[in-house]
Amino acid sequence: MEVPLRLVSRKNGTLFYGIPISFRIVVGLMFALIIAAIVLEQFHTGPLGWIAVILLFLGFVYKEDWVFDPHAKIVVGQLGFYPLLKKTHLSFEEIAYIQLAAFAKGTVPGSNEEKSSNRDAFNAMRGNMSSRDLRGGIDWFRRKKLYIALLIITKNEEHYLLDMVPARRAMRLSHAGKALSALIGCSFLENLPE
Repeated sequence: MEVPLRLVSRKNGTLFYGIPISFRIVVGLMFALIIAAIVLEQFHTGPLGWIAVILLFLGFVYKEDWVFDPHAKIVVGQLGFYPLLKKTHLSFEEIAYIQLAAFAKGTVPGSNEEKSSNRDAFNAMRGNMSSRDLRGGIDWFRRKKLYIALLIITKNEEHYLLDMVPARRAMRLSHAGKALSALIGCSFLENLPE
């Protein structure tokens, strides 16, 4: 399941990019309802009930958040399951640029097929799909899965993945990237490299 990350401007001036609080509330409520149903049935539930409990619990404790603080000039990322979180701290001065990068499953890096798929991914993001791409049938199953990733690139060429979504739904990454780069004061690259 894909959880759409959201960009939120907070009252203290920071930008938050991560799992929205509404997702946590909904998952927490579903978890509580399933637990209540299991307790009411005196813990007589099948394996699917316990699998649902485990998955809802994992969804509730999962964290994927990035906070961009213009006052302290730092970026703090937290990824993982409570209490085992991988934390990332970057200063604004370390960040070279923010980039949108295309990715196509099943292509060889550096090949002509990858370059063509990357162009197709950016076209899909911008809504410029050709009629060949919209056909159904057997061609639909053979088509490469196209994704767009939002990356932070540091001055020493380290890459930090903020988000990756299917190319057709990636315009929100472009808007988020523009807002984040404006806050940090770095450049934003959203075109294919030449």
